[in-house]
Amino acid sequence: MRMMEEISINSWTEIIEWFETNVTPKQDVTSSSIQFRGQADASWKLVPSLTRLILNDEDSILKASGYESHTKNDFVEQVHLLDSKMIYDLQNDPHSMLFDMQHYSCPTRLLDWSRSPYVALYFAVSELLSSDGALYVWDWRVYNFNHKLFYSILPPKNGDDVFSFTDHNIIEILFSTKPNERAARQQGSFSISNNIIKSHDDIITELSKNVKRSSGLYKLTISSELKLDFLERLKTMNITPLSLFPGLDGLGRSIKELLLIRQHRKA
Repeated sequence: MRMMEEISINSWTEIIEWFETNVTPKQDVTSSSIQFRGQADASWKLVPSLTRLILNDEDSILKASGYESHTKNDFVEQVHLLDSKMIYDLQNDPHSMLFDMQHYSCPTRLLDWSRSPYVALYFAVSELLSSDGALYVWDWRVYNFNHKLFYSILPPKNGDDVFSFTDHNIIEILFSTKPNERAARQQGSFSISNNIIKSHDDIITELSKNVKRSSGLYKLTISSELKLDFLERLKTMNITPLSLFPGLDGLGRSIKELLLIRQHRKA
């Protein structure tokens, strides 16, 4: 049994049919149980930004928590100097700061996902046009079921409990109660693990291997040759930089993208 299903996508029709067959019948939009993540390079694993920075450190296991503490301390000590409204109650709302850190490109243990397959698909095809992209689809109800099957308990549901849990590797999905504008536009969510130095796909698939069941994790590989075609089709669905990124950032990205699409049409 393959612990993570890997599918090669060869056309727009193929990916739409895959969604209609494998996602739409299972997806309950009120529960956000299926998550989507696009990555511009299909060779990349599901690794948070903090993990990427420390994986090559020989002492990463010992230093990981220290790195994380330093980044969080530096952010909370200085952010109010740049925006007086960004004040955090870390005791009662410990995750809002992590969400903002992620938004402003600080390294964190959070991994971005979306509740929309098309938003995630955009991120799989909008960058690194010479590399194959990947769309990950994760039904985390399957992960929860596998976890309960193997450990006889459900994984912790609170982010604080995830941080303090040490019995074994776990992953949880977090949703911001006060999402910033970009997260709201992108229908964003986050996965978080108690193990900073392990990729999320490894944790998910190792658990499924233990219970000899599907992981609920799928990887759809999209050829680099299809990226600009997919971008153009997503534009007709209003999945564009202007809809996903507020302000001048979205405008700049949109102008660049239109030029690429025009070149693609002439090719």
